[in-house]
Amino acid sequence: MSKRIAYVTDIHLDEPFPKTVGVNARENWEKILDDISKRNIKQIIIGGDIGENASLPWFFESLEPYDWSISLGNHDDFSIVYPCQKILRPNIDTPYYRWETDFFKFIFFDSSKEVVDQKQLEWLGKELITQKRILLFIHHPIIPIPVLMDKKFFLKGKEKIQSILEEYHNDITIFSGHYHMNNHQIYKNIHQYVTPAVSYQVEKDLDEIKVHSNSFGYRIIELQKDQLFTEVVLF
Repeated sequence: MSKRIAYVTDIHLDEPFPKTVGVNARENWEKILDDISKRNIKQIIIGGDIGENASLPWFFESLEPYDWSISLGNHDDFSIVYPCQKILRPNIDTPYYRWETDFFKFIFFDSSKEVVDQKQLEWLGKELITQKRILLFIHHPIIPIPVLMDKKFFLKGKEKIQSILEEYHNDITIFSGHYHMNNHQIYKNIHQYVTPAVSYQVEKDLDEIKVHSNSFGYRIIELQKDQLFTEVVLF
């Protein structure tokens, strides 16, 4: 039996900048939720950067029909998000955590401080000791991407995470956002999927950061026993 998950990231609700490029982030989010509902997808993973703190109650209320999880982004504050979300999972009181299915281990990493934390790195190393396929959800991409965004807005110390991931022979799939684009990189045992933003997009460019509001979207992750398939839905 297959399991389908909607991965959504970089919503940026009610923030000033998306409005300057003609984005109505609330409308985009409602259209995506409508599409998720029509596809009968019951589980959502949020990739971070929800938006202004005042928008959080409205956002989490919109998720009420769904089973959901989150990896925090650099626009998110755990001390504010945590009370609004009515607890991610029972007994979870940290912004990083994991859960498992028969064939996959889901790891949710916290990169909201934009720097790698040693305590979390040690935790990650322990969680990678498994025979299951690893799905790592982290707001910032880890494997380098040939775009200017990766040179200016990268996670500090991301090479430490990459080094840890390379030590294991498991198939590891990273799902991230942050760069507001669609991208797929393969490095050794690692597949990395960067997902388009719910808000505005950034073109893949080495010399300039070009922002546009021509499209928005999310990613569908489908798990069939021990197999993984993914596709991007754009509007």
